[in-house]
Order: sequence, then structure tokens, then C-alpha cells
Amino acid sequence: MKVEAKGLQKALKNLPRKQRKYIGDAIRKSVNEGVSLARTLAPSGSGPADPDLGRLKQGIHAKFEIEKHAFVGSIEAAASTRDAQVKAMSIEFGRTNSGGNRQPKGRTSRDTGTTMANPFMRRTQSIIGPKHVGRMKRAMNKAAKELGLK
Repeated sequence: MKVEAKGLQKALKNLPRKQRKYIGDAIRKSVNEGVSLARTLAPSGSGPADPDLGRLKQGIHAKFEIEKHAFVGSIEAAASTRDAQVKAMSIEFGRTNSGGNRQPKGRTSRDTGTTMANPFMRRTQSIIGPKHVGRMKRAMNKAAKELGLK
């Protein structure tokens, strides 16, 4: 979750550590649950694992960053290498034969085949999203109640 409102950013920054921890714990719990769900929904491959890319399920991981006035958690579908990202995007969104447009000049058109989309990350987001909103509301209400603001 990334908070953009400057007034809310300032208010969160001024919260005591204990109350900020409630919000961080809510983010951490949602992201870790999302990683678990994404691994469950991800398709399992057949054949030996590619030594460079590995299996898709093992590549799904949580990423946490502390930015100015924000604690950001995200679910990453693959490692940050180009090949791993292309593989994850091909599985998530599918791929189609683009015809001769992307083929080198002077060569005959190759049929590179098609892959149906398997939107496991979008499904994860649609399931975890409403839960995360509820967790954040509860964490903020708990912090406000402890401080006597509510």
C-alpha cells in the first residue's frame, strides 16, 4: 500500500512506533498471504526446471521497501532478470504468433505458436485486495482507538 495524501503521510509519520507496527503488520500479512495464494494458483510446469529461470512457483516472492513516508509491500511473480520476467508475463497474459512483423527481414515467417493466458497474479490481486483493505482499516482504527482519536 502506498499512501499519497500528504496530510495522512504526516499523521502516519507522527504515530508512535507501536501504532505504526499495526499498519506494517497488516501489510506484511497481506503480502505473505498473497505469495502463498499466488504459488497455489500458479501453473506447475512439466519437465526439468530451467537452470537459469527455475520454476515459476519458486520464483514468486515478497518484496518489502521502506520509502519516504511509506512502507510498500509487493508480490513479485519472478526474479528481476529479463528472461524470468518474460516467462512470467507470457504465462500471465499469454502469447500469440505476431506474424511477420517481429521477424528479422529476409527470413521466412516462423510460427512461434500461442499460449493461453493463465492470470494467476490477477486472480491473487482480486482475492487479496478486499481482504487487504479490511486489514488496513482495522489496523488504522485500532491505532486511532489506542491513541484516543476515536
